Amino acid sequence: MQKVNFPFAHKLALSMVVLIVSGMLLLGGLIIQDQNKLLEKQMHSYAKILIQQLAASVKESFLTSDTLDMDVLVKNIAQHSEILGLAFYSDEKQQRNGYGLVPAALEFPNSANTISTIIWWPDYPDSSRDQSLIQTLFFSTDLPYMSYIGSVNYQDVTIGYVLLTFDQSLLIQARNKTLYTIALTTLVLSVFSIIFAFFLGKRLSRPIEAMVDVSNAISKGDYKVRFDERRDDEFGILMHSLSVMADGLLEKESVEKAFSRYVSPTVAQEVLGNLESINLGGQQVQASVLFVDIIGFTKLSKTMEPEKTNELLNEYFSCISQAAGIFGGHVDKFMGDCVMLVFGVPKQNKHHSYQAVACALLIQKIITKLNQQRQSRNQVPVNFHIAANSGVMLAGNMGSEQRMEYTVIGDAVNLAARIANHAQNNEVIIPDIMLARPGIKGNFAVEKKDCINIRGHDEPVEAVELLQKHLF
Repeated sequence: MQKVNFPFAHKLALSMVVLIVSGMLLLGGLIIQDQNKLLEKQMHSYAKILIQQLAASVKESFLTSDTLDMDVLVKNIAQHSEILGLAFYSDEKQQRNGYGLVPAALEFPNSANTISTIIWWPDYPDSSRDQSLIQTLFFSTDLPYMSYIGSVNYQDVTIGYVLLTFDQSLLIQARNKTLYTIALTTLVLSVFSIIFAFFLGKRLSRPIEAMVDVSNAISKGDYKVRFDERRDDEFGILMHSLSVMADGLLEKESVEKAFSRYVSPTVAQEVLGNLESINLGGQQVQASVLFVDIIGFTKLSKTMEPEKTNELLNEYFSCISQAAGIFGGHVDKFMGDCVMLVFGVPKQNKHHSYQAVACALLIQKIITKLNQQRQSRNQVPVNFHIAANSGVMLAGNMGSEQRMEYTVIGDAVNLAARIANHAQNNEVIIPDIMLARPGIKGNFAVEKKDCINIRGHDEPVEAVELLQKHLF
């Protein structure tokens, strides 16, 4: 199974954490920005109202040039800690009275009922660091002063000016308190979101992990694996689909195993691998066949119970089938007491003649051993006709559309079946012409047999008997 470097649960949890923290930071920034705008607006309104009240109080003093009222106002205003400076200016912009902090560079309003705002630092009397209040609050380490200048009017004529300088510590404290609250809230929510996100991510990814485990088991051939959990969501649909697929694969595997017991595994693999092209017909191939037929089976079966007869056939035919598999052949069919073995199909093999002959000699050796065991148990030995032949054959699906089988037919097959009847007591005979096949001549000891008259052949067929000569 491929190793998962970063599980889906962690990805989901991380995404949720990033989303929540980013949302909190964005919300905090918007809240701070809105609060500072509101505080600035409130301070501006407060300053405007206070300047209008002062202007109304000193209007008569400006007209009479009497500074007594101004002195009283200065003393009263000086008692307010949030006001750091107060000054009165004539219409010629000359200071007449005041106290506290006053900016060196003044910006007087150009019209009545307006207020000029000055943000300044004592170290920069020319206000070269003049900037907006929000920029000051966010990016300054030292606090500036804020001064407001309003006009004193009489019948729409400016007769003087009033300047107020405010302490911004309250504004800064409100800003810092908001920052602290938002930072603490963000931290708490971030910790909570991390715990919740990983818990939720683990829970949401649980069905995915279950499906991964099941799919890995299926890929390894374990089609009996099933889900323990039942769900009624989209994951449940996927789990059901995987279970249905596993059932189908299990059924397919069972069918393949059963099919391979009725036909050879080679043929079964060939047929199941080309299900779209299962049609009647075949093609000419060079192949070999081997017939192994029990001699006197009808007489033998009459002396035995059906169960014993079945055990006898299964014992010998199992050994014959295993011998065929050793040499790359397969059982084409069982015909009562006869077995037909095929070599070189459906997979082509240029050594099919040698394999058929070698398999025949191995079967002869196995039969001899089995008969010795039967005789030791005081049982009747079983003898066989054994014959092989090679040549051109038609290999393919034979029968009808409703019932077909993969087999080989042709004159070479018929010849092997005919000469098998002339083999006596476990002899292995082949046509003489087969000695010219690759891998046969010089590799096996043979003995000439009498010519055999075969039905359908005008001339007698020359045959030879294969001898063991310590081949096995």
